[in-house]
Amino acid sequence: MPKKKKPRGHPARQPAAGNQLSPLRAGGRVLGDLQVPFRRFLEAERAEDGEQDPGELPGEVPVEDVEARLMESLGWLVLSLEADLGPAAAREFDPADLAELFTGIVPAVAEHNGLDPQELVDETRLAWTSYLMFLGETEQWSAEPEQLADCLDVASGGVGGALAGRGSVLDALQAAEAAVLPADRLADLQALDVVAAFLAGLDELAGGVDLAGAELPDGPAAEVLRSRLTDVPEVDPVALLLDLFADGVLVVEGGRAVVPEATDPDRRYRVATFFLASLVTGVLAACPSPAAIVAALSVVTSAVLQPMTAGEVRSSLEETGEESELPAALAVVRRLVDLGVLSPVEPWAARPGTAGAVLDVVEGFFRPEDGQG
Repeated sequence: MPKKKKPRGHPARQPAAGNQLSPLRAGGRVLGDLQVPFRRFLEAERAEDGEQDPGELPGEVPVEDVEARLMESLGWLVLSLEADLGPAAAREFDPADLAELFTGIVPAVAEHNGLDPQELVDETRLAWTSYLMFLGETEQWSAEPEQLADCLDVASGGVGGALAGRGSVLDALQAAEAAVLPADRLADLQALDVVAAFLAGLDELAGGVDLAGAELPDGPAAEVLRSRLTDVPEVDPVALLLDLFADGVLVVEGGRAVVPEATDPDRRYRVATFFLASLVTGVLAACPSPAAIVAALSVVTSAVLQPMTAGEVRSSLEETGEESELPAALAVVRRLVDLGVLSPVEPWAARPGTAGAVLDVVEGFFRPEDGQG
């Protein structure tokens, strides 16, 4: 679907002011003349599966409910992304847009309307999986087949699952980072409130902060970061300040702390990635046992490769006889959800642009210091 330019990360919970189309009507318009063939496809699928009532889908979901959920969520998507509302335009989609729908837009709609976000996401996934299969089987899909496969992977709950089979987790994470355009990586990071707060502190330092004769680890410079990260105890502002200084991001000139080239996009992305990796590492370090750390780290890693559910975390711990560590691991996951790093619904996903930070976290935990192995 052709789109106007609009930054990600700010899902529209209601139609924009002046837009008279409701999500259901907007979605119906975009679906256009595909609506009737899609309904017939659903009914035929049920009949082939031997259901007594062809109007029911697995879990006793009526066909008309699946159809309505598709149209409404399609409306949420096009209104949020300001997509072209031309009739019957719903013949191709961007996997990244669908990931945003399931991990950002739908949970926001659920919260706004007092609904259970997990239930709404599950209903929406069912509708979209059915619709994408319809597009493929009826040859209505207008983009490359590989793109349809990626969209189906997203709709069914596995974002970029194909990457997980490559040489190693580190290789897969590197590939996931490289697959995102540099501008989108930075946009994804800046969309996280905690990263935005850190970057605001960096911008304040960039303007120059008089150290007033104090040593760098203390005094005004550290207070700038501390004031921005008051709700993030996992990050030590002093240690963070020293790391920035050691990496040359922060320098001291004439008794003032300054940040050269703070607005350079590439430099900004690297600093934001470093901060997010430090934050996630700090949250993981709060785990009371190695088993809980590994389980929680698996969720973080999978979030940008092939997202996991709580059931899958439980199964992984049961395989090693450490299922008693599940509560501790899930507590860490919940903290990362609260920070906005992970989606609020299962399977837990992360924004594609965070792949570089996840890579740094995994390297920090598992790559030997000598670089061997």
